[in-house]
Amino acid sequence: MAIRPKWYALGNLGSNIFSQAFATFALFFYIDHLRAPLGAITAAMAVQSVWHAVLNPAIGQWSDRTRTRFGRRIPYIAGLSLPVGILFFFLWHPVVSHQWLPAYFLFIVMFFDLTYLTVVLNWTSLFPEMFRSVQQRTRAQFPRQVVGVIALLIGVAAPPLLYGHLGWTAMGFILGTIGTAGFFLSLFGSHEEPTIASLPHWSLWESPRILRQEQGFRQFLAMNFLVQLTLGLVPAVLPFYAKYVLHLSHSMLSLVLASIFVTAMILILPWTRVVRKIGSHQSIRWTIGWIAAGLLPLLWAHGPLIVLVSAVFLGSGLAGFLTLADVLMAEIIDYDARQTGRRREGIFYGINGFILRLGVSVQALLLYIVLHSTGYHANAHGYASISVQAGFRALISGIPLVFLALAFWTIYRFSVPESVVEAPESLTV
Repeated sequence: MAIRPKWYALGNLGSNIFSQAFATFALFFYIDHLRAPLGAITAAMAVQSVWHAVLNPAIGQWSDRTRTRFGRRIPYIAGLSLPVGILFFFLWHPVVSHQWLPAYFLFIVMFFDLTYLTVVLNWTSLFPEMFRSVQQRTRAQFPRQVVGVIALLIGVAAPPLLYGHLGWTAMGFILGTIGTAGFFLSLFGSHEEPTIASLPHWSLWESPRILRQEQGFRQFLAMNFLVQLTLGLVPAVLPFYAKYVLHLSHSMLSLVLASIFVTAMILILPWTRVVRKIGSHQSIRWTIGWIAAGLLPLLWAHGPLIVLVSAVFLGSGLAGFLTLADVLMAEIIDYDARQTGRRREGIFYGINGFILRLGVSVQALLLYIVLHSTGYHANAHGYASISVQAGFRALISGIPLVFLALAFWTIYRFSVPESVVEAPESLTV
């Protein structure tokens, strides 16, 4: 059966718009705009992070064990895409008084996580099933990641313009509509292989054994956790950094964010060629280096020009990471399948999601410690003491650079072989 990567790729609209808008602006919206208590909101974010982490392997097992005449992944995508969009809208449109904001925030994000994670994990798990060779995967990654970068651009660069001119409620409605449409449209390019659904399934209790046995998977998890923590922390801090350190306007903040993702979109195709030429293992090390080069100038930047240069380097590294993350994960799943005779996409993505989501707790804890210890106070004029500004510089550059150094060291000798076997399915763009 012909597989159409362009249609499947549209799922990245929902995946990236929802996740990046939440990661970049949720704390800024509730803490700086709504003036909700710093400690209560960051505590709610930490609780939500643990909830999300626990959900990942549980949903992964449930998905892998599902048997319906429509498949094991597609019914979840079709049934829960609309609830995800509705919950996303109400995240930006609180319907409670100020004193109940922390409880409201926790309630909404927990249900949003449940629906969002179910849709995204099932959509993502289709990738290694539908595209079975490194050639197919790098080819399919191009439209997927082009859409992904466009979604990042919409989810991260557009919000300052939207909430600056139309308000936060309108922003939530517009982004929620686009993201939900992306999930539904991805179904036109999704296909499940019946023989894979009939393979032996696994138990949730296999997760610790997989972690013990799979050295390459542990290496990938550590690297992915540190890089994703960096890529989550930087945009979450950037609105604060732009307002209180650089005093940038909403339009300039959008331009900086857009520079990152436009650069990434331009460089995705060159990165796919680099991966084919030098391999995924060497390419991921170069990717980490480019991200680090983009973060270093933010330690001393005092104007938009240096920040724009940094944005270009960050976009270069982001393009590489977007191209490589799922390719590396697919190689791990292929290697496991050769060893066990089972396709266990759900558990691998579930464990990965569990580990990654713990990074949000680390992010919330770092934000609370730095803002609380430096004496941060929300204000409309962007006034901040020297200590507060130094704290934001540490959060956006110093601490992430340490994470990236550890990530490079972790993945330096990746032990999983690269996929080379061609698959028989036809692939039409």
